[in-house]
Amino acid sequence: MNKKIAIFLAILIVTFSLSGCLRDGKKKDGDGKDTGLSSEVNAEDYNVLYIGHSFGFIFAETLEDYAVAAGYTNHSSIIEFSGGATGAPDALWEDDEHRKNIKAYLDTGKIDVMIMICCSIEFIESGLESDAAIWNFTSYAVDTNPNIRIGLAMPWKDYPEEYENGTEYRNQSDFAYNGWMNLSANLSSDYPSTDVFHFHHGAVMYEYRDMFEADELAGDIEQLTGPKETSIFTDAKGHAGKIAIDTGALIWLHAVHGVEPMDLPVFEQWNVDIRQIAQNILED
Repeated sequence: MNKKIAIFLAILIVTFSLSGCLRDGKKKDGDGKDTGLSSEVNAEDYNVLYIGHSFGFIFAETLEDYAVAAGYTNHSSIIEFSGGATGAPDALWEDDEHRKNIKAYLDTGKIDVMIMICCSIEFIESGLESDAAIWNFTSYAVDTNPNIRIGLAMPWKDYPEEYENGTEYRNQSDFAYNGWMNLSANLSSDYPSTDVFHFHHGAVMYEYRDMFEADELAGDIEQLTGPKETSIFTDAKGHAGKIAIDTGALIWLHAVHGVEPMDLPVFEQWNVDIRQIAQNILED
């Protein structure tokens, strides 16, 4: 393991839990939307632009802590947020203000990674075969940032308690992700000079629900939905609790910076080894 990664993470884990505290001076309004000017994008930073809804927002935000702790001290997370379906690629492209903001960030020519999240209406209605908005954003991003990397993130199903159990909740998720991977492959074919990658941080939620129902999270999780510190979900919509945030952020750290979860120190605040859970998901 890289000694620098170990030292930074050991210090971070001792001093505070990894739950998204650093914002690199960026201001956000009451809805969580980044209000920083595009001029604040620093050319010396490794700038990761996330555009999307809350099932990706918390991980993009937390990633800044993880990346800095892992030795990527120039990492900067930039977020264009819109809640629920309005944060899907098609809605963001169709919204004049969001499209303008995203283009303004891209116009700096300093964005290293842009991450979009599922799912546009077109993606669903096309049988998981197309999403023109992703192509629109990618085309603009590549034109203004020739070396940019494009990431496609797959979240989890919302309203988890509407499903009787983990098996029902997880049902069809693999099918949806296969469609997402095929979309990513098609995007990569159309932009062969661009690094297009995909990842499924939503799988963390399915895994933890299965583990909870199998009584494998004793000492960490007390209920399916409830307080952030002791629950998988924090509300009926299905927003992530702390253990899921910490584990999902490891998936993002791997996707953006290539850090293997098992190369990091043990997260002592959890009885379960969240590194192994993240590693298993990546290897599945």
